[in-house]
Amino acid sequence: MKHNKKRNTAFLFESLVKEMTKSMLDGNTSKVSVIKSILKETFAPTKVLSKELDCYRALLETDGLDVYTAEKIIFQAKKKYEQLDQGQVFEEQSQLIKKINSELSPQLYTNFVPNYRSYATISQIFNPKTPLKRKILMEKHLISGLVQDTETPVPHLENVDSLVVKKYTERFNKQYQHLLPEQKELLGKYILAVGENRADFIVYLSEELSRVHASVTNSLSLEEVRTDPEMATNTKRLLEQIESINIPQIEEGSLLKILKLQNLVAEYQTDDN
Repeated sequence: MKHNKKRNTAFLFESLVKEMTKSMLDGNTSKVSVIKSILKETFAPTKVLSKELDCYRALLETDGLDVYTAEKIIFQAKKKYEQLDQGQVFEEQSQLIKKINSELSPQLYTNFVPNYRSYATISQIFNPKTPLKRKILMEKHLISGLVQDTETPVPHLENVDSLVVKKYTERFNKQYQHLLPEQKELLGKYILAVGENRADFIVYLSEELSRVHASVTNSLSLEEVRTDPEMATNTKRLLEQIESINIPQIEEGSLLKILKLQNLVAEYQTDDN
């Protein structure tokens, strides 16, 4: 079945984030501002596209499950998707597409999104017009991605109230008191990046990676780096790694890398001063 990426909400969201990241690295602040506005307006918690995006994430951002739980999640995600007003989904998608075409560029649809094939698969699972046999085979393939070694439990953060947040913050600050302020901020926002906080976290992470990228780029002019071919080469490779970080699908491994980068940037600035 032919898949229309312009009508895939998850693809549009990730492509916008990708475009915002590129714009930050290019120093195009006006374009960044436009994309931020589109993201916050289109994917506000009350918007139907935000609810549709949650259905995609439930199937793509989950692993470490047993088969029964994986099948149950797929069933519930499909059920939640069926409850969405499809007319409203189409209308909001049309508005988003119009904004992209008029305020940005149709070129945005050509952005490379790592999970595009998975998003396309999920889209067809949600689509009532997909033939039954094909849908079952797709669900079977999806289940294999949700099921992993259950001996290593995967932590899941539920929505928490203000009292829990306060208690957790106290323990967090005590445990990580030796971290840099920017590292504490990153970890804190990552931990609470659920629900309506998700979009804000992605915007924050894009800005922080842009800051880190700029600082690492500036380090190429430091004498210690500039006069050492090996250090210069490694620094350029580091820049490539920063650019390859998949912001919407950030995971613990990438988060640890960013924390180390923040520390490296702090060392650059200290030595430079």
